[in-house]
Amino acid sequence: MEPKLQISPLLFGQIRDFKRPSDTPKLYINRRAAMEHRCEPGNDPDFKNSIFSQIYEGLKPRDRNSKCLDYRWSSRFDQWWECKFMSEGVIDQGGGFRDSLSDLSEELCPVTSDAALPLPFFIRSPNQVGDDSNIHRDVYILNHQCRDFTKYEWIGQLMGACLRGKENLVLSFPPLIWKMICGERVTWTRDYHTVDAAEVKLIDQLETMDKETFSGAGRIWSTTMTDGTPVELKVDGEGNPLPLDYDDRQEYCNKVRQIRMSEFDQQISAIRKGLLKTVPQAVFDLLTWQELEHRISGNPDITIEALKRSVHYDDIEEDCSTVKYMWQALEKFSTEDRSRFLRFVTGRKRLPAPIYVSSGKTDAIDCLPESSTCANMLYIPTYTSAKIAEQKLRYAVYNCTDIDLDLQDWGDSSDTE
Repeated sequence: MEPKLQISPLLFGQIRDFKRPSDTPKLYINRRAAMEHRCEPGNDPDFKNSIFSQIYEGLKPRDRNSKCLDYRWSSRFDQWWECKFMSEGVIDQGGGFRDSLSDLSEELCPVTSDAALPLPFFIRSPNQVGDDSNIHRDVYILNHQCRDFTKYEWIGQLMGACLRGKENLVLSFPPLIWKMICGERVTWTRDYHTVDAAEVKLIDQLETMDKETFSGAGRIWSTTMTDGTPVELKVDGEGNPLPLDYDDRQEYCNKVRQIRMSEFDQQISAIRKGLLKTVPQAVFDLLTWQELEHRISGNPDITIEALKRSVHYDDIEEDCSTVKYMWQALEKFSTEDRSRFLRFVTGRKRLPAPIYVSSGKTDAIDCLPESSTCANMLYIPTYTSAKIAEQKLRYAVYNCTDIDLDLQDWGDSSDTE
């Protein structure tokens, strides 16, 4: 297998220009252990091996006399912490750091719909797991049963750092969540359908249902939360939910809306608290929810036109056949494929991100591409057809995710990416 990462001496001039805080934290991250946890979360119920926990614990003050980390990093910085990936050769000059943010995003909101959730903070929305809705199928919502507000606050601090800087923490929230974080007004019909379209339709129909149809429905004073937890709204002496009368349906519908719309208020409040530790309230108040999402998580729509605007060519001509084949291949990629491509080259999952395309080795023909995430560089070999280019690019972006091991014996003073 071709390595994902290949360091060229010509790149070290670019690497030295990377800016980081003078007291940059150094994190030691075991991605193999994190991957094992992601595959079998039940074996690590406290998610100690997750990327999330490794970063969270690594950034905590070392002792009682140490200052808490200030997440108000300058937008001039190319990275906020330095990563040393165990058993992976890396000089982290930005690429490893961005990889860690992408890994963190993937743990919080996994792209694969059937993957186990490695963290408890967010859950799949009913729209994502239901078969009767084809809108907002890839979104996550806050877990009302998770009471770890300290970590929600930390997530908010990272979101604030992304808002201030030029990095992304990709969080696949529906508009309802972004609006609530932003403090905008939300409504049941317009906004909650982005979380649970089936429930909105059911409650709205129940409210206007005729008596004959209602009688056959057999409704009771009970509802379920977004995670399926049952909630009894009115019970008898034995704790069983009472039957719902036709004349009480308006009251019932209002109660369901109220419960559902306020389900994760405490988690939202904790995230906002973390955000406002890093972003002034006056600045935060100027943002719409769309601006908030794009500044924190980037643009989810990765079009060919947007990619072309982000690409710069280095020692390779834009009109050469290999570059043309590359673009023909990327045109056939889905949004998720292009996100993987962006991650392969830059360590980021969404735009904006600069991409530099350079020619590969002179004798490399129809091989897998190589990349240097520290310099946002794609080394593309000579391809003889668009079909081969698509096959090689697709394989690389899905399978070559580890940094190569060529540098694993380098000393601590010269670890490199």
